Amino acid sequence: MLLCYCVTLLTESLLISFENLRGVRMIYRTGFLKVVFAWLLVLMHGLDAGHAQKELPAGVPCMPKAMTALTKAVMEESLKRFDEANGKHLGTWSPGFPELQVNINSFLHGPKVQCSLIFIAQGMEKVLEDQKSNLNPEDSPLHKKLRETISRVNMLAVCMNQTLGGECFPVPPLPVMPKHVYARKQWSHTLLKTAKDYLDWLEDKIEVHISTVNEKKKIKHLHTRATIKGKYKMRRKVAEGTRQDYLEGSGYLL
Repeated sequence: MLLCYCVTLLTESLLISFENLRGVRMIYRTGFLKVVFAWLLVLMHGLDAGHAQKELPAGVPCMPKAMTALTKAVMEESLKRFDEANGKHLGTWSPGFPELQVNINSFLHGPKVQCSLIFIAQGMEKVLEDQKSNLNPEDSPLHKKLRETISRVNMLAVCMNQTLGGECFPVPPLPVMPKHVYARKQWSHTLLKTAKDYLDWLEDKIEVHISTVNEKKKIKHLHTRATIKGKYKMRRKVAEGTRQDYLEGSGYLL
């Protein structure tokens, strides 16, 4: 939003500056401004895309456990608001979402986690558009909550990239929403429910992962301390031995 606002101000400044120029033909001025404005839009798009894929917003730390818990909480709220607006007994969309299917023994793999989160965000974009344009265009609180959840999921994907490493490749194809109204509601409900279950699984897995990493760091730290202590003792022993040999060679009575 801040970038868009800056682009708007810069564009307006250019327009005012060129309007004050004298002796310049209108056709040249208009054409030049179109080129400048097009260039600014390309720049803005490139910056936004890079920021969304690689960085968290300023002031937002990557705390995977807390961020996963928060994302799950807002996902649950989105599901609740969606069901209140569209019906509480929609059932399950039978094809399901294999991209999000996991079990308690599933392995935590960085690229796959990121792909799953990207898939969730893409699917929720379709849910939001369907609610705004068709099913519940006046339900602003629902729209706001869905947008917030999408933002949280995208930030979590970036944080998981920083925590687990790897890159999502290939990017999962866009989810396909059914055409009929009831099927769309059922599809959306199932996506949100499956996404909530996936985040619940991810929360447990990331907690185990962090505990394992911290334990390894602790063991490594203790090993390093023991190694340093052992080297210090060895050097001290060698130094004392050298001193003993020197005293004995000097003829001192020990």
